[in-house]
Amino acid sequence: MNEITAALHGARRIALVSHRDPDPDTIGSALALGLGLESLGKRVSWHCADPVPEQQRFLHGSERFTQEPPPEDVDLVVTVDFGSVDRAKFALPSRPKLVNIDHHASNDNFGTANLVDVTAAASAELVSRVIDALGVKWTPEMATAALVGIMTDTGSFQFPSTDARALERAARLREAGADLQAITYNIFRNKRFEALKLWGFAFARLVREQGGQLVWTEIRSGDIERAEARDEDISGLVEQIARSSGMRVALLFNEQSGVVKVSCRTSQWEPSVDASALMARFAGGGHVRAAGALISGDLADIRDRVLDAARAALDAAKTRAPVSA
Repeated sequence: MNEITAALHGARRIALVSHRDPDPDTIGSALALGLGLESLGKRVSWHCADPVPEQQRFLHGSERFTQEPPPEDVDLVVTVDFGSVDRAKFALPSRPKLVNIDHHASNDNFGTANLVDVTAAASAELVSRVIDALGVKWTPEMATAALVGIMTDTGSFQFPSTDARALERAARLREAGADLQAITYNIFRNKRFEALKLWGFAFARLVREQGGQLVWTEIRSGDIERAEARDEDISGLVEQIARSSGMRVALLFNEQSGVVKVSCRTSQWEPSVDASALMARFAGGGHVRAAGALISGDLADIRDRVLDAARAALDAAKTRAPVSA
């Protein structure tokens, strides 16, 4: 932590970078930290290769994100919520020092300085610790940005990663003025009609195997256009697939131009599969319960290979599972 705060205190121009296909944790973390740094007199810029999704644009400062990479003449680059440099999607400048703040188990410590805690429920929790260590006074806007990251990455405090630290931090952010109702409405209660149409395509193709333990579906090329939807409208779909009763592994295949984005969710209940390890077989990564991979090639071939690996992982987990008396 001392190395991180020293780097932040010592820099005048700081660029904050969120990962491609941004989720609320990467956007909220960057905004909370950046707004805090501005209160210290720092010149801050925010960068994300993909646009901030509509549902996250209620966050104060979200309009300040640019899709351009940070310039070479900044003093410091800070990446939030991603475990490898390629997740930026654009090239990061080579001259400035790089601070890497993340909670993914697959993080390869690519920064000059790294704050990586795989036990943290969200990167927003780590960023909150940094803000405290900097001695920055919390504002309601900063608190809302940090809380949205914690709430989404814990599944509204439903995921196994939810621990006392996450709950305590959430309480402190509420005390600092975090707008819970704005988060609830924009993130959890307000879904675009076109997104619901898109999700309908996926639900219509839903398949379950292995007695319901393996559940999967796909978004095919052209589905987004047929639903008049956007790429961002897929966000949250895999979590709905994972609600299927008896699920141990849930997979969503999203066919894009020349690549397939695979999203994986797993259950803690036996037989339990490590989602990060499964996706690592396809050069992906993430967490034990939530991971993904971006795989070049044909949808049918990729689907078959990933499903074969998932079936094998489930079979292996069954041999390790304790036998009931």
